[in-house]
Amino acid sequence: MTDPDQPPELPELKRRLGKVRDRRAGAERKASSRSRSASDMGVGIKVAVDLVAGVGFGGGIGWSLDWWLGTKPWLLVVFLMFGFAAGLLNVVRTANQASKPKTDGDTDA
Repeated sequence: MTDPDQPPELPELKRRLGKVRDRRAGAERKASSRSRSASDMGVGIKVAVDLVAGVGFGGGIGWSLDWWLGTKPWLLVVFLMFGFAAGLLNVVRTANQASKPKTDGDTDA
């Protein structure tokens, strides 16, 4: 039964508002999913850059020391290994940080 004080358009308005709210909720879920996948891609790129930078930086230091001290290729090999170890350590740290569940108060610093 309809309330005599309500105009006949009110139930129709409520139905239309419900449809709009449902569409908005679906759009918000899609946006959240896209945001999450972009964040995951950023973590993947950071992992790759960390590993390459570690090896490159270690190799640069080793090559420079070899050139300066005349010990070719020993310091290059040693510092390449140090660079690889440092890059791998950064990859593990990033993976551990990415696997932790985030709460609303967490910030990435």
